[in-house]
Amino acid sequence: MLGQALAAFLAAMAPMEVGSKSCAPCHAAVVRAYQASPMSRTSGHTGDKLESFASAEFVTPAYKVDFAGSALSLEWFLGSGRLGRSYLFSRNGFLFQSPLSYYRAQQKWDKSPGFRGMDFTRPVESACLQCHASRLQPVAGTLNGFRNPPFLENGVSCERCHGPGSDHVRAGGKGGIVNPSKLAPPRRDSVCAQCHLTGAARLARAGPKAYTPGALLSDSIAVFTWSSTDSGLNATSHFEKLSRSACAQASGERLWCGTCHDPHGKPITLNTKCAACHQPAQCQRGPDCASCHMPKSQVHSMDHVAFTDHSIPRRPAPPSEPLRTGLVPFWKGSADAREEALAYSIAAQTEAALRPRAFEMLVDAERRWPKDVAVLAQLAQFYDAMGDEERAMELSERILALDPGHLAATINLGTYRVKRGQVAEAIALWERALAKAPGSTGTRLNLAIAKFQSGDRAGAEAQLLRALEHDPGNASARRMLEEIRSRSR
Repeated sequence: MLGQALAAFLAAMAPMEVGSKSCAPCHAAVVRAYQASPMSRTSGHTGDKLESFASAEFVTPAYKVDFAGSALSLEWFLGSGRLGRSYLFSRNGFLFQSPLSYYRAQQKWDKSPGFRGMDFTRPVESACLQCHASRLQPVAGTLNGFRNPPFLENGVSCERCHGPGSDHVRAGGKGGIVNPSKLAPPRRDSVCAQCHLTGAARLARAGPKAYTPGALLSDSIAVFTWSSTDSGLNATSHFEKLSRSACAQASGERLWCGTCHDPHGKPITLNTKCAACHQPAQCQRGPDCASCHMPKSQVHSMDHVAFTDHSIPRRPAPPSEPLRTGLVPFWKGSADAREEALAYSIAAQTEAALRPRAFEMLVDAERRWPKDVAVLAQLAQFYDAMGDEERAMELSERILALDPGHLAATINLGTYRVKRGQVAEAIALWERALAKAPGSTGTRLNLAIAKFQSGDRAGAEAQLLRALEHDPGNASARRMLEEIRSRSR
Protein backbone atom coordinates (compact mmCIF):
# COMPACT_ATOMS: atom_id res chain seq x y z
CA MET A 1 0.00 0.00 0.00
CA LEU A 2 2.84 2.37 0.82
CA GLY A 3 4.43 1.66 -2.55
CA GLN A 4 1.16 2.41 -4.36
CA ALA A 5 0.70 5.66 -2.44
CA LEU A 6 4.25 6.73 -3.24
CA ALA A 7 3.75 5.93 -6.92
CA ALA A 8 0.52 7.97 -6.98
CA PHE A 9 2.27 10.88 -5.25
CA LEU A 10 5.17 10.86 -7.71
CA ALA A 11 2.76 10.66 -10.66
CA ALA A 12 0.85 13.67 -9.34
CA MET A 13 4.08 15.63 -8.94
CA ALA A 14 5.40 14.78 -12.41
CA PRO A 15 5.34 17.59 -14.98
CA MET A 16 2.22 17.52 -17.16
CA GLU A 17 1.35 18.90 -20.57
CA VAL A 18 -0.80 22.01 -20.46
CA GLY A 19 -1.19 22.77 -24.18
CA SER A 20 0.31 25.39 -26.46
CA LYS A 21 -2.36 27.95 -25.55
CA SER A 22 -0.65 28.28 -22.18
CA CYS A 23 2.48 29.50 -23.99
CA ALA A 24 0.78 32.35 -25.85
CA PRO A 25 0.47 34.93 -23.04
CA CYS A 26 4.26 35.18 -22.65
CA HIS A 27 5.42 34.07 -26.11
CA ALA A 28 2.74 35.57 -28.36
CA ALA A 29 5.01 36.37 -31.32
CA VAL A 30 6.68 32.97 -31.30
CA VAL A 31 3.37 31.12 -31.03
CA ARG A 32 1.87 33.24 -33.82
CA ALA A 33 4.83 32.51 -36.12
CA TYR A 34 4.79 28.83 -35.25
CA GLN A 35 1.12 28.49 -36.08
CA ALA A 36 2.00 29.29 -39.69
CA SER A 37 4.76 26.66 -39.84
CA PRO A 38 4.33 23.21 -41.42
CA MET A 39 5.00 21.43 -38.10
CA SER A 40 2.02 23.10 -36.47
CA ARG A 41 -0.24 21.96 -39.33
CA THR A 42 0.59 18.25 -39.46
CA SER A 43 -2.92 17.29 -38.33
CA GLY A 44 -6.34 18.75 -37.79
CA HIS A 45 -10.02 18.58 -38.63
CA THR A 46 -10.89 18.65 -42.32
CA GLY A 47 -12.52 21.69 -43.82
CA ASP A 48 -9.80 24.25 -44.52
CA LYS A 49 -10.32 23.88 -48.29
CA LEU A 50 -6.79 22.78 -49.16
CA GLU A 51 -8.42 20.14 -51.32
CA SER A 52 -11.79 20.01 -53.01
CA PHE A 53 -14.10 17.22 -51.97
CA ALA A 54 -16.87 18.52 -54.23
CA SER A 55 -15.16 17.67 -57.52
CA ALA A 56 -12.87 14.84 -56.43
CA GLU A 57 -13.26 11.49 -58.11
CA PHE A 58 -11.07 8.41 -58.09
CA VAL A 59 -11.59 5.49 -60.46
CA THR A 60 -10.09 1.98 -60.50
CA PRO A 61 -11.30 -1.17 -62.32
CA ALA A 62 -13.09 -2.21 -59.13
CA TYR A 63 -14.14 1.12 -57.58
CA LYS A 64 -15.46 4.53 -58.42
CA VAL A 65 -15.22 6.86 -55.44
CA ASP A 66 -16.95 10.24 -55.59
CA PHE A 67 -16.14 12.55 -52.68
CA ALA A 68 -19.03 14.93 -53.31
CA GLY A 69 -20.70 15.57 -49.98
CA SER A 70 -18.35 13.19 -48.14
CA ALA A 71 -16.04 15.69 -46.43
CA LEU A 72 -17.58 15.02 -43.05
CA SER A 73 -16.79 11.29 -43.25
CA LEU A 74 -13.06 11.97 -43.60
CA GLU A 75 -12.97 13.78 -40.29
CA TRP A 76 -9.27 14.39 -39.69
CA PHE A 77 -6.19 14.87 -41.81
CA LEU A 78 -2.49 14.10 -41.36
CA GLY A 79 0.15 16.09 -43.22
CA SER A 80 0.97 19.77 -43.48
CA GLY A 81 -0.41 19.96 -47.01
CA ARG A 82 2.89 21.05 -48.54
CA LEU A 83 3.11 17.71 -50.37
CA GLY A 84 -0.34 16.38 -49.62
CA ARG A 85 -2.53 14.92 -46.93
CA SER A 86 -3.78 11.58 -45.71
CA TYR A 87 -7.12 11.21 -43.97
CA LEU A 88 -8.60 9.45 -40.96
CA PHE A 89 -12.13 8.41 -40.21
CA SER A 90 -13.79 7.04 -37.11
CA ARG A 91 -16.15 4.09 -36.92
CA ASN A 92 -17.79 3.31 -33.59
CA GLY A 93 -14.97 5.06 -31.74
CA PHE A 94 -12.16 3.32 -33.62
CA LEU A 95 -9.84 5.25 -35.91
CA PHE A 96 -8.86 4.12 -39.43
CA GLN A 97 -6.82 5.53 -42.32
CA SER A 98 -8.42 6.33 -45.64
CA PRO A 99 -6.96 4.38 -48.59
CA LEU A 100 -7.02 7.61 -50.62
CA SER A 101 -4.86 10.69 -50.08
CA TYR A 102 -4.72 14.08 -51.73
CA TYR A 103 -1.44 15.01 -53.48
CA ARG A 104 -1.14 18.75 -53.76
CA ALA A 105 1.55 18.99 -56.46
CA GLN A 106 -0.52 16.91 -58.87
CA GLN A 107 -3.81 18.26 -57.46
CA LYS A 108 -5.20 14.75 -57.53
CA TRP A 109 -6.48 11.98 -55.31
CA ASP A 110 -4.67 8.66 -55.38
CA LYS A 111 -3.88 5.69 -53.17
CA SER A 112 -2.38 6.54 -49.81
CA PRO A 113 1.27 5.61 -49.15
CA GLY A 114 1.61 1.89 -48.54
CA PHE A 115 -1.85 1.01 -49.90
CA ARG A 116 -2.24 -1.40 -52.80
CA GLY A 117 -6.01 -1.56 -52.91
CA MET A 118 -9.09 0.05 -51.37
CA ASP A 119 -8.57 -1.16 -47.82
CA PHE A 120 -10.81 0.60 -45.29
CA THR A 121 -9.62 -1.43 -42.30
CA ARG A 122 -6.11 -0.11 -41.64
CA PRO A 123 -6.07 0.87 -37.94
CA VAL A 124 -4.50 4.12 -36.77
CA GLU A 125 -2.62 3.47 -33.55
CA SER A 126 -1.16 5.94 -31.07
CA ALA A 127 2.32 5.36 -32.50
CA CYS A 128 1.02 6.51 -35.91
CA LEU A 129 -0.44 9.72 -34.50
CA GLN A 130 2.32 10.60 -32.07
CA CYS A 131 4.44 12.59 -34.53
CA HIS A 132 1.50 14.27 -36.26
CA ALA A 133 -0.82 15.29 -33.43
CA SER A 134 -0.56 16.24 -29.77
CA ARG A 135 -2.22 15.30 -26.50
CA LEU A 136 -3.71 12.08 -27.82
CA GLN A 137 -6.79 10.48 -26.29
CA PRO A 138 -6.42 6.70 -26.80
CA VAL A 139 -8.80 4.24 -25.15
CA ALA A 140 -6.85 1.83 -22.96
CA GLY A 141 -7.06 -1.85 -23.86
CA THR A 142 -7.75 -1.23 -27.57
CA LEU A 143 -5.56 -1.11 -30.65
CA ASN A 144 -7.07 1.96 -32.32
CA GLY A 145 -9.85 3.16 -30.06
CA PHE A 146 -9.85 6.91 -29.33
CA ARG A 147 -12.10 9.30 -27.49
CA ASN A 148 -13.65 12.11 -29.54
CA PRO A 149 -11.65 14.03 -30.62
CA PRO A 150 -8.70 11.66 -30.94
CA PHE A 151 -6.27 14.47 -30.12
CA LEU A 152 -6.74 17.68 -28.17
CA GLU A 153 -4.23 19.75 -30.10
CA ASN A 154 -3.56 19.90 -33.83
CA GLY A 155 -0.07 19.40 -35.17
CA VAL A 156 3.17 19.20 -33.23
CA SER A 157 2.73 21.13 -30.00
CA CYS A 158 5.22 23.36 -28.21
CA GLU A 159 5.62 20.68 -25.55
CA ARG A 160 6.75 18.06 -28.05
CA CYS A 161 10.10 19.87 -28.27
CA HIS A 162 10.19 21.82 -25.01
CA GLY A 163 8.76 19.21 -22.63
CA PRO A 164 5.70 19.30 -20.35
CA GLY A 165 4.95 22.88 -19.38
CA SER A 166 3.12 22.62 -16.05
CA ASP A 167 6.19 23.40 -13.92
CA HIS A 168 7.15 26.30 -16.20
CA VAL A 169 3.66 27.81 -15.93
CA ARG A 170 3.52 27.34 -12.15
CA ALA A 171 6.91 29.04 -11.78
CA GLY A 172 5.76 32.06 -13.76
CA GLY A 173 7.99 31.26 -16.72
CA LYS A 174 11.17 30.76 -14.68
CA GLY A 175 12.72 27.35 -15.32
CA GLY A 176 10.99 24.00 -15.69
CA ILE A 177 11.21 23.97 -19.50
CA VAL A 178 13.67 22.69 -22.12
CA ASN A 179 15.41 24.83 -24.74
CA PRO A 180 16.72 22.25 -27.26
CA SER A 181 19.35 24.62 -28.70
CA LYS A 182 21.04 24.85 -25.29
CA LEU A 183 21.27 21.10 -24.69
CA ALA A 184 24.39 19.00 -25.23
CA PRO A 185 24.41 17.78 -28.86
CA PRO A 186 23.18 14.20 -28.21
CA ARG A 187 20.23 15.49 -26.15
CA ARG A 188 19.59 18.37 -28.56
CA ASP A 189 19.50 16.01 -31.53
CA SER A 190 17.20 13.59 -29.65
CA VAL A 191 14.45 16.22 -29.76
CA CYS A 192 14.38 16.10 -33.58
CA ALA A 193 15.11 12.37 -33.81
CA GLN A 194 12.02 11.42 -31.80
CA CYS A 195 9.99 11.96 -34.98
CA HIS A 196 12.55 12.22 -37.79
CA LEU A 197 14.56 9.05 -37.16
CA THR A 198 12.94 5.74 -38.06
CA GLY A 199 15.73 3.74 -39.65
CA ALA A 200 15.16 0.23 -40.93
CA ALA A 201 13.90 -0.86 -37.50
CA ARG A 202 12.88 1.12 -34.44
CA LEU A 203 11.87 -0.62 -31.23
CA ALA A 204 11.32 0.09 -27.56
CA ARG A 205 14.01 -1.00 -25.18
CA ALA A 206 13.16 -3.59 -22.52
CA GLY A 207 11.47 -1.84 -19.61
CA PRO A 208 11.12 1.31 -21.73
CA LYS A 209 10.48 4.73 -20.33
CA ALA A 210 8.71 7.30 -22.44
CA TYR A 211 10.98 9.87 -24.04
CA THR A 212 10.72 13.47 -22.89
CA PRO A 213 12.70 16.40 -24.33
CA GLY A 214 15.98 16.87 -22.53
CA ALA A 215 16.61 13.14 -22.19
CA LEU A 216 18.57 10.85 -24.50
CA LEU A 217 16.32 9.17 -27.04
CA SER A 218 18.68 6.19 -26.98
CA ASP A 219 17.57 5.50 -23.39
CA SER A 220 14.03 4.83 -24.64
CA ILE A 221 14.42 3.19 -28.05
CA ALA A 222 16.88 1.27 -30.19
CA VAL A 223 17.23 2.24 -33.84
CA PHE A 224 18.93 0.24 -36.56
CA THR A 225 19.84 1.51 -40.02
CA TRP A 226 21.05 -0.27 -43.13
CA SER A 227 24.80 -0.84 -43.13
CA SER A 228 25.08 0.44 -46.70
CA THR A 229 24.98 4.18 -47.22
CA ASP A 230 23.14 3.51 -50.48
CA SER A 231 19.95 2.34 -48.79
CA GLY A 232 17.42 4.59 -50.53
CA LEU A 233 15.41 7.55 -49.29
CA ASN A 234 12.41 7.11 -47.02
CA ALA A 235 9.96 9.69 -45.71
CA THR A 236 11.68 9.85 -42.30
CA SER A 237 15.29 9.13 -43.26
CA HIS A 238 16.44 12.76 -43.20
CA PHE A 239 18.00 12.49 -39.77
CA GLU A 240 20.11 9.43 -40.52
CA LYS A 241 21.13 10.78 -43.94
CA LEU A 242 22.30 14.05 -42.41
CA SER A 243 24.26 12.24 -39.70
CA ARG A 244 26.16 10.30 -42.36
CA SER A 245 26.92 13.35 -44.49
CA ALA A 246 30.48 14.62 -44.83
CA CYS A 247 29.26 18.03 -43.64
CA ALA A 248 27.88 16.69 -40.35
CA GLN A 249 30.89 14.49 -39.69
CA ALA A 250 33.30 17.37 -40.28
CA SER A 251 31.34 19.85 -38.17
CA GLY A 252 32.09 18.28 -34.80
CA GLU A 253 28.36 18.14 -33.90
CA ARG A 254 27.85 21.83 -34.72
CA LEU A 255 25.66 20.97 -37.73
CA TRP A 256 22.20 19.83 -36.69
CA CYS A 257 18.61 20.13 -37.89
CA GLY A 258 18.27 23.59 -36.36
CA THR A 259 21.16 24.89 -38.44
CA CYS A 260 18.96 25.02 -41.54
CA HIS A 261 15.45 24.73 -40.08
CA ASP A 262 13.85 27.17 -37.68
CA PRO A 263 11.04 25.13 -36.08
CA HIS A 264 9.17 28.33 -35.21
CA GLY A 265 8.81 29.12 -38.90
CA LYS A 266 11.35 31.89 -39.43
CA PRO A 267 12.86 31.63 -42.96
CA ILE A 268 16.54 30.69 -43.18
CA THR A 269 18.74 31.29 -46.23
CA LEU A 270 20.58 28.03 -46.79
CA ASN A 271 23.41 29.59 -48.79
CA THR A 272 24.49 31.66 -45.80
CA LYS A 273 24.73 28.45 -43.78
CA CYS A 274 26.83 26.75 -46.44
CA ALA A 275 29.10 29.80 -46.70
CA ALA A 276 29.98 29.50 -43.02
CA CYS A 277 32.24 26.56 -43.93
CA HIS A 278 32.65 26.77 -47.71
CA GLN A 279 34.06 29.45 -49.95
CA PRO A 280 31.20 31.81 -50.82
CA ALA A 281 32.31 32.22 -54.43
CA GLN A 282 29.42 31.67 -56.81
CA CYS A 283 29.74 28.61 -59.00
CA GLN A 284 28.70 28.46 -62.65
CA ARG A 285 25.32 26.95 -61.76
CA GLY A 286 24.29 29.84 -59.57
CA PRO A 287 24.11 30.60 -55.85
CA ASP A 288 21.59 27.90 -54.91
CA CYS A 289 23.79 25.27 -53.20
CA ALA A 290 20.89 23.04 -52.17
CA SER A 291 19.58 22.50 -55.70
CA CYS A 292 22.75 20.55 -56.57
CA HIS A 293 23.88 19.15 -53.23
CA MET A 294 20.50 18.43 -51.62
CA PRO A 295 18.42 17.34 -54.61
CA LYS A 296 14.83 16.18 -54.43
CA SER A 297 14.67 12.40 -54.78
CA GLN A 298 11.85 9.90 -55.18
CA VAL A 299 10.96 8.23 -51.91
CA HIS A 300 11.41 4.45 -51.79
CA SER A 301 8.03 2.66 -52.09
CA MET A 302 5.99 5.89 -52.18
CA ASP A 303 4.42 7.28 -55.32
CA HIS A 304 3.93 11.00 -56.00
CA VAL A 305 6.39 12.00 -53.26
CA ALA A 306 9.94 13.38 -53.42
CA PHE A 307 11.97 14.53 -50.44
CA THR A 308 15.21 16.42 -50.00
CA ASP A 309 18.32 14.25 -49.85
CA HIS A 310 20.02 15.21 -46.58
CA SER A 311 23.16 13.19 -47.27
CA ILE A 312 24.49 16.39 -49.00
CA PRO A 313 26.47 14.53 -51.68
CA ARG A 314 29.28 16.39 -53.37
CA ARG A 315 28.32 14.90 -56.72
CA PRO A 316 24.80 13.46 -56.61
CA ALA A 317 24.56 10.04 -58.22
CA PRO A 318 21.58 8.90 -60.29
CA PRO A 319 18.95 6.86 -58.40
CA SER A 320 19.76 3.17 -58.05
CA GLU A 321 18.32 0.10 -56.37
CA PRO A 322 18.84 0.32 -52.59
CA LEU A 323 21.48 -1.98 -51.07
CA ARG A 324 20.00 -3.63 -47.97
CA THR A 325 22.12 -6.52 -46.78
CA GLY A 326 22.72 -5.81 -43.09
CA LEU A 327 21.82 -3.63 -40.10
CA VAL A 328 23.87 -1.55 -37.71
CA PRO A 329 22.80 0.31 -34.54
CA PHE A 330 22.33 4.00 -35.25
CA TRP A 331 23.97 4.81 -31.92
CA LYS A 332 27.20 2.81 -31.98
CA GLY A 333 27.58 0.19 -29.28
CA SER A 334 24.08 0.81 -27.99
CA ALA A 335 22.30 -2.46 -28.87
CA ASP A 336 22.28 -5.92 -27.33
CA ALA A 337 21.58 -9.31 -28.92
CA ARG A 338 17.86 -9.09 -28.10
CA GLU A 339 17.47 -5.79 -29.89
CA GLU A 340 19.53 -6.96 -32.85
CA ALA A 341 17.34 -10.06 -33.22
CA LEU A 342 14.17 -7.99 -33.11
CA ALA A 343 15.57 -5.49 -35.60
CA TYR A 344 16.46 -8.20 -38.11
CA SER A 345 13.03 -9.81 -37.71
CA ILE A 346 11.36 -6.45 -38.48
CA ALA A 347 13.58 -5.81 -41.50
CA ALA A 348 13.05 -9.38 -42.74
CA GLN A 349 9.34 -8.65 -43.25
CA THR A 350 10.28 -6.79 -46.44
CA GLU A 351 13.77 -8.18 -47.13
CA ALA A 352 13.41 -11.94 -47.61
CA ALA A 353 17.18 -12.50 -47.78
CA LEU A 354 17.47 -11.58 -44.09
CA ARG A 355 14.96 -14.17 -42.83
CA PRO A 356 17.38 -17.07 -42.14
CA ARG A 357 19.66 -14.80 -40.15
CA ALA A 358 16.75 -13.24 -38.29
CA PHE A 359 15.39 -16.69 -37.35
CA GLU A 360 18.74 -17.83 -35.94
CA MET A 361 19.03 -14.64 -33.89
CA LEU A 362 15.50 -15.03 -32.51
CA VAL A 363 16.11 -18.66 -31.48
CA ASP A 364 19.17 -17.54 -29.54
CA ALA A 365 17.31 -14.56 -28.05
CA GLU A 366 14.42 -16.78 -26.90
CA ARG A 367 16.90 -19.05 -25.10
CA ARG A 368 18.43 -16.06 -23.31
CA TRP A 369 15.20 -14.11 -22.68
CA PRO A 370 12.48 -16.80 -22.37
CA LYS A 371 9.89 -14.35 -20.96
CA ASP A 372 10.40 -11.53 -23.43
CA VAL A 373 7.03 -11.08 -25.17
CA ALA A 374 8.45 -9.18 -28.15
CA VAL A 375 10.98 -11.95 -28.87
CA LEU A 376 8.38 -14.71 -28.43
CA ALA A 377 5.91 -12.93 -30.73
CA GLN A 378 8.41 -12.53 -33.56
CA LEU A 379 9.60 -16.11 -33.22
CA ALA A 380 6.01 -17.40 -33.27
CA GLN A 381 5.48 -15.64 -36.60
CA PHE A 382 8.54 -17.36 -38.05
CA TYR A 383 7.43 -20.81 -36.90
CA ASP A 384 3.94 -20.18 -38.29
CA ALA A 385 5.40 -19.17 -41.68
CA MET A 386 7.55 -22.32 -41.63
CA GLY A 387 4.47 -24.50 -41.05
CA ASP A 388 5.44 -25.55 -37.51
CA GLU A 389 2.08 -24.84 -35.91
CA GLU A 390 2.77 -26.81 -32.74
CA ARG A 391 5.74 -24.65 -31.88
CA ALA A 392 3.90 -21.45 -32.90
CA MET A 393 0.92 -22.46 -30.74
CA GLU A 394 3.13 -23.17 -27.74
CA LEU A 395 4.75 -19.75 -28.09
CA SER A 396 1.36 -18.06 -28.43
CA GLU A 397 0.21 -19.69 -25.20
CA ARG A 398 3.36 -18.47 -23.43
CA ILE A 399 2.80 -14.95 -24.75
CA LEU A 400 -0.77 -14.79 -23.46
CA ALA A 401 0.31 -16.10 -20.06
CA LEU A 402 2.70 -13.14 -19.88
CA ASP A 403 0.49 -10.59 -21.66
CA PRO A 404 -3.21 -11.58 -21.84
CA GLY A 405 -4.01 -8.62 -24.09
CA HIS A 406 -1.51 -9.44 -26.85
CA LEU A 407 -3.56 -9.08 -30.03
CA ALA A 408 -1.59 -11.18 -32.55
CA ALA A 409 -1.16 -14.09 -30.13
CA THR A 410 -4.88 -14.01 -29.31
CA ILE A 411 -5.88 -14.15 -32.99
CA ASN A 412 -3.33 -16.82 -33.91
CA LEU A 413 -4.13 -19.05 -30.96
CA GLY A 414 -7.78 -18.97 -32.00
CA THR A 415 -6.75 -20.28 -35.43
CA TYR A 416 -4.75 -23.12 -33.90
CA ARG A 417 -7.62 -23.99 -31.54
CA VAL A 418 -10.27 -24.17 -34.26
CA LYS A 419 -8.07 -26.43 -36.40
CA ARG A 420 -7.96 -28.84 -33.47
CA GLY A 421 -11.72 -28.86 -33.03
CA GLN A 422 -11.73 -26.49 -30.06
CA VAL A 423 -14.33 -24.19 -31.61
CA ALA A 424 -15.70 -22.67 -28.39
CA GLU A 425 -12.20 -21.70 -27.27
CA ALA A 426 -11.48 -20.19 -30.70
CA ILE A 427 -14.70 -18.15 -30.63
CA ALA A 428 -13.85 -16.76 -27.19
CA LEU A 429 -10.36 -15.78 -28.33
CA TRP A 430 -11.56 -14.10 -31.52
CA GLU A 431 -14.34 -12.20 -29.75
CA ARG A 432 -11.75 -10.90 -27.30
CA ALA A 433 -9.50 -9.82 -30.15
CA LEU A 434 -12.28 -8.04 -32.05
CA ALA A 435 -13.25 -6.07 -28.95
CA LYS A 436 -9.74 -4.62 -29.09
CA ALA A 437 -9.44 -4.30 -32.89
CA PRO A 438 -12.86 -4.46 -34.61
CA GLY A 439 -11.42 -3.74 -38.06
CA SER A 440 -9.65 -7.10 -38.30
CA THR A 441 -11.81 -8.44 -41.14
CA GLY A 442 -9.97 -11.77 -41.47
CA THR A 443 -10.56 -12.51 -37.80
CA ARG A 444 -14.22 -11.57 -38.14
CA LEU A 445 -14.69 -13.91 -41.10
CA ASN A 446 -13.09 -16.75 -39.14
CA LEU A 447 -15.41 -15.98 -36.24
CA ALA A 448 -18.43 -16.01 -38.57
CA ILE A 449 -17.43 -19.45 -39.91
CA ALA A 450 -16.90 -20.80 -36.39
CA LYS A 451 -20.29 -19.51 -35.24
CA PHE A 452 -22.01 -20.97 -38.28
CA GLN A 453 -20.37 -24.37 -37.74
CA SER A 454 -21.44 -24.33 -34.10
CA GLY A 455 -25.07 -23.73 -35.10
CA ASP A 456 -25.26 -19.98 -34.45
CA ARG A 457 -26.46 -18.75 -37.85
CA ALA A 458 -27.73 -15.44 -36.51
CA GLY A 459 -24.37 -14.80 -34.86
CA ALA A 460 -22.54 -15.67 -38.07
CA GLU A 461 -24.72 -13.31 -40.11
CA ALA A 462 -24.16 -10.51 -37.60
CA GLN A 463 -20.40 -10.93 -37.86
CA LEU A 464 -20.50 -10.84 -41.66
CA LEU A 465 -22.58 -7.66 -41.61
CA ARG A 466 -20.00 -6.10 -39.29
CA ALA A 467 -17.24 -7.21 -41.65
CA LEU A 468 -18.97 -5.52 -44.58
CA GLU A 469 -19.52 -2.39 -42.52
CA HIS A 470 -15.75 -2.13 -42.13
CA ASP A 471 -14.81 -3.50 -45.55
CA PRO A 472 -17.72 -3.01 -48.01
CA GLY A 473 -15.81 -4.48 -50.95
CA ASN A 474 -14.99 -7.80 -49.28
CA ALA A 475 -16.17 -10.43 -51.77
CA SER A 476 -15.67 -13.36 -49.36
CA ALA A 477 -17.91 -11.78 -46.74
CA ARG A 478 -20.64 -11.15 -49.33
CA ARG A 479 -20.52 -14.71 -50.65
CA MET A 480 -20.68 -16.17 -47.15
CA LEU A 481 -23.59 -13.91 -46.21
CA GLU A 482 -25.55 -14.88 -49.33
CA GLU A 483 -24.94 -18.57 -48.63
CA ILE A 484 -26.07 -18.30 -45.00
CA ARG A 485 -29.21 -16.40 -45.97
CA SER A 486 -30.03 -18.86 -48.74
CA ARG A 487 -29.85 -21.73 -46.27
CA SER A 488 -32.10 -19.88 -43.84
CA ARG A 489 -34.96 -19.52 -46.33
